[in-house]
Amino acid sequence: MCFGILLPVARAAAEIVVKVEPPRRVTVLFDRDEPPSEMPLAAAEGSAACSNVFELEATIASSVEVISDVAVRVYPENFDIVTRLKTTIYLPDQSPDTLEAHEQGHRAIGEHFYGYAESAAREAALSLVGQSFEAIGDDRAAAEDAAGRVVLAALRDAFMQRTQARSAAANARYDEITEHGLNRRLPPESAVSVALAEERQQHAPEHH
Repeated sequence: MCFGILLPVARAAAEIVVKVEPPRRVTVLFDRDEPPSEMPLAAAEGSAACSNVFELEATIASSVEVISDVAVRVYPENFDIVTRLKTTIYLPDQSPDTLEAHEQGHRAIGEHFYGYAESAAREAALSLVGQSFEAIGDDRAAAEDAAGRVVLAALRDAFMQRTQARSAAANARYDEITEHGLNRRLPPESAVSVALAEERQQHAPEHH
């Protein structure tokens, strides 16, 4: 993750540039008796797992208001954003095809929500425009660096709520529907569709 660079800029309409990198897919095969240390802890012993990791980096240009020699207030205005998704599927050696198919369903859900990365990043950036963020440091430069970290954290959180959090919720529902792959009455593709439909329903706007 890189931190935002604070630049004194003229107050103007926000400029938001988003680069969405293609999803990366990795498959890790392992001995059931020696699962990889980085494998998600939620996975049962000797079982498979899928990890969808969403990432956001950004350079952020902000106008800077000097409060004191050690404090600043910044107003984020221009954003240069890069998003990434890395999916890692962990499979025990000689796994049945049904086990891999289940984990591919988790991957598909992650990539579905990553499909919203550009709009999610833009919405996240726009949600910060017009807001002010204050920070202090040992001197002005340190205060600006601290403010950059605060703004970037806010941007990242807003992006993750629109992507990773929704993916995690849909993946949890997918596991409930499939009983973590044990219930094979519903094919993984169908279970993915049901989980996504239910997640969309939860996020549908309310009409009064």
